[in-house]
Amino acid sequence: MTTETRRSTVRVLAAVAMTVTVAAGVAGCADADDAAPEHRVFELGKDRRALVVDVDDSPLELVATGRRDVRVTRWFDGLAYGGSAGARWTFEDGTLSLGPRCAGPASCDIRHRVEVPHGVAVRVVGDNGDVTAGGFRAALAVEVDNGKVRVRNVTGPLELSGDNGSVEATDVRSREVVAETDNGGLKLALTGVPGSVEARSHNGSVTVELPRAAYRVDAGADNGSVRVEVPRDPHGERTVAAHSSNGNVTVRTAG
Repeated sequence: MTTETRRSTVRVLAAVAMTVTVAAGVAGCADADDAAPEHRVFELGKDRRALVVDVDDSPLELVATGRRDVRVTRWFDGLAYGGSAGARWTFEDGTLSLGPRCAGPASCDIRHRVEVPHGVAVRVVGDNGDVTAGGFRAALAVEVDNGKVRVRNVTGPLELSGDNGSVEATDVRSREVVAETDNGGLKLALTGVPGSVEARSHNGSVTVELPRAAYRVDAGADNGSVRVEVPRDPHGERTVAAHSSNGNVTVRTAG
């Protein structure tokens, strides 16, 4: 084989390899919406009344139900291009860990739904994914880095925290509410008269809607307007604190 022939052969093989790589990229983006659901059940144990959900790189829907165990449904799609594509769901010492397990050249997409028994206090620690939760009577705490937080229909103590994403809670009948965002708007809509509410945002507007009653209100904005439209009682036991470093603050009567 001559030198020129060898060079031509190398060029052809390189072109074929590039074509395969490009074709794989075009053909292959994983999509969890195309995946069949998988189910798994985890037993909490008789005396355990608290659960931590640690979720990475996945949207999460969290629902309180009449079940006695924790039921996880996941939708996972993974394509490996020389790497590995998989997912994890483990339960150990009261912590449920969820997310993809992908390495090297791969495309992975996943989402989860977790059903929790009524009366179990839940703490969610999320990274890179939206979290929605509803129906909780026990304490609920949600902390998300890079994702939105959406909570509805809760009555137990409520703590919400978002780093890069908005936070919204509706139909809240909790006596105690603490919510904060670093970069994103914050909205709380309460349908039950609270004992105390704290709502803070670094970069984003803050809106708190309250049932008609008198409140001791502390509201302020470093860069933004402040509107307080609820009856005020400077010595009242019901307290509302609403602050934003960069954004408008509104405290108003619901409806």
